[in-house]
Order: sequence, then C-alpha cells, then structure tokens
Amino acid sequence: MIISAVNAKGGVGKTTTTIFVATELARRGHQVRVIDLDRQGSALDWAERAEEHGDPLPFEVEVSIPRQLPRIAGRLTDGEIIVIDAPPGDETAIEAAIEVSDFVILPTRATAADLTRVWEIREALEDTPHAVLLTFVRRGTSAPEVTREILDAEKLPRFSTEIPLREDMHAAYGYTPIEMHGYDTVTTEMMEQMQ
Repeated sequence: MIISAVNAKGGVGKTTTTIFVATELARRGHQVRVIDLDRQGSALDWAERAEEHGDPLPFEVEVSIPRQLPRIAGRLTDGEIIVIDAPPGDETAIEAAIEVSDFVILPTRATAADLTRVWEIREALEDTPHAVLLTFVRRGTSAPEVTREILDAEKLPRFSTEIPLREDMHAAYGYTPIEMHGYDTVTTEMMEQMQ
C-alpha cells in the first residue's frame, strides 16, 4: 500500500502529516517506510534529528526521485506501507507520487491561497482515492467553516478530523511523535476509506 501527502504549496503540513501518519501506522504494527521526494529533505532531516536525540523513528526514511517511484512500487512487499512526502511546486514529483498511490492525503490550511493550490492538482487525482486534510486549524474562526463549505460544494472529499494549530506539534520535529494531535483518527478514517 502506498500513501502520499501532496499539495502544490509548501508550509501546509505535508512532512508533518507524513511523519505522524507513518508513526501511527507503525504503532499499529504495520511495516512502514517513508520516501522523501522533497529536495529540502525535511522528512530525512526529521529522522536524522530523531536519531541524534536517541529517539529514532519507528521506520526508515529514504530520499528518492520521481522516476524511481514505479520501481519502488513494483518492489513493495505484502503488508508493507510506503508513505511518500511529495515536494511542493514540483509537478513531475507530485504526478509521480499520485500515480503510484493507493491513497492521497491533501493537507491544506483553511485559507483561499492554500486551497487554490489544491485545485491545481485535482485533475491529476482522477480515480486515485483521496481526501483533503485541514491542518493548522484555528478554533473559533470562520475560516475552517468556509473552507468546509467550499470543499463540500466542489464535492472534494475531506477528512472529518482536522489538525489543530498547536505549538507542541512544531516541537515534535526531530522526535518520534508521542501525542498524535488527531493523526490517529485521520489514519483510521483513511484506512476505512481504503477498505
């Protein structure tokens, strides 16, 4: 099974989503591997920092390039789950990730600018199961409700779980996540949609 975190825009929580979902899957007993397609190597950096802190992630993180994804997908073993951290603004990498994926998570902030970038890749999703995940959600503001209404009007699937804006989530960078901040229920929703 291959899952990708994809958005054409940066800073929406793709790497955070990748690491948290991969951690939750590993906690559930799955054999997990993360593929970092981003030139910045944020997922790899997270893994290296966790290792340095004596708190290694419960899965391997490796850097790859888009043209290697079909080969990686072809070597997927039974029961293995790969989570791909796709880079922003790289159409080739985004399309390659979507093409090999069984499910695509579209993390986005509840802003018009961020949502616009989701529309850009909507066509590439076609028949690939996918759902929008609202991240960095500020409670008590109108933006999340407006965003939900837009997504529903456009018939774009979305997770009912939303990831709140929390400082301690940012502090998790470089460590194995302990508090899941809703990513446990995101993982449950995703797995249910894939059955």
